[in-house]
Amino acid sequence: MATAALIGGRTAGFLTPQIGVKGETKINKMDVDVTMQDGSGCAWNASGDATFTQETIDAKQVKINMEFCPKDLNAYYWRTQMPAGTHQESLPFEAQFANYLVAKVQDSLETVIWNGDTATGTGNNAMFDGILKGVASFTDCNGTSGSFGTALTGAIDINNVVEAVERIYVEAPSAAVAQDDFRIYLGVDKFRTLAAAIMNGNGGASILSGAALQGSMDRADVDPLRIIMPGTNLEIVGVGGLNAADKVVGFSSSNVFLGMDLEADSTNIESWYSQDDRKFRVAMEWTMGVGVAYPAEVGKVII
Repeated sequence: MATAALIGGRTAGFLTPQIGVKGETKINKMDVDVTMQDGSGCAWNASGDATFTQETIDAKQVKINMEFCPKDLNAYYWRTQMPAGTHQESLPFEAQFANYLVAKVQDSLETVIWNGDTATGTGNNAMFDGILKGVASFTDCNGTSGSFGTALTGAIDINNVVEAVERIYVEAPSAAVAQDDFRIYLGVDKFRTLAAAIMNGNGGASILSGAALQGSMDRADVDPLRIIMPGTNLEIVGVGGLNAADKVVGFSSSNVFLGMDLEADSTNIESWYSQDDRKFRVAMEWTMGVGVAYPAEVGKVII
């Protein structure tokens, strides 16, 4: 049985998992105000403070319920592939179906993890809030007051995609970019445009163009949808959740949390034959939500 190609759920693997989440859950945050003093004397002068705050992962319970009438399959499979007899209690492709369903769920969750919005989303995107729910609070790297002078306009294409990525690196908060797990994300479609722009020399003397980046793209330890920015350990990643969007986003993995009850829930499938209505049934259930601890430490270029 042939199946449609999938990009897969890449983003979830880059986020910080928070396990044991069954609903609305808090991310505890701490900040310390360090005040240095003259230490030449013996006096005790308390100064500075520790501030504790919280952000919310509004995790939701999600399920999938499917059913098949075994007789409907007779039109698609040879009799030799179907169980003998009129009464059928097994699928001829059960293992392949289960594997593909899990992959399809992960592929769909990839989109919700980025674009989910329980208030305005439609279809799957209404299940739980995603990363871009808080986009208004992200640091805008496409402004006119920074190093680049003028803002990018129009669609992200082969002529400006290099600059869009550069803007995240240059204009996002320095403390965030300095983290070892800071990455820049864009859609797989825009990532392919970026690779083409680099190979064609688009971007002029930019920090992304030239032989240095081409060398990083050839490294065996980097997958086909990730490249390393020259002179840094910063990864640029193509993800399906940002496809067809003129958006480039950068954040530290430790700043964005993926709340789940059990990490394996979204890959567990229950399947059985129901004698009540003589149909195959398939069920999946999981809890999931996304929370950004410090939205201002997320950089964005949105055109």
